[in-house]
Amino acid sequence: MIRITVDDELRKKFGDFKQDVELYDEAGRVLGRFQISAPWTDPDQWEPLTPEISQEEIERRLAEGGATFTTAQVIERLSKL
Repeated sequence: MIRITVDDELRKKFGDFKQDVELYDEAGRVLGRFQISAPWTDPDQWEPLTPEISQEEIERRLAEGGATFTTAQVIERLSKL
């Protein structure tokens, strides 16, 4: 992948990247399409998740002895659907 640093002049040409950008050559052929970066692609913008149930609740449910499945079993079952 080629990395290009955008200076102030190029940023002005692209409208400060507030929407997607298409680049064309002089003949009108598309050279590239660039999408603005969505917030979820930047880990610095992520928010921490908290579990909806407590660790104690997870342990209680496991102790009840209900059905459990391995990842392979889940994948096998889903592939049959």
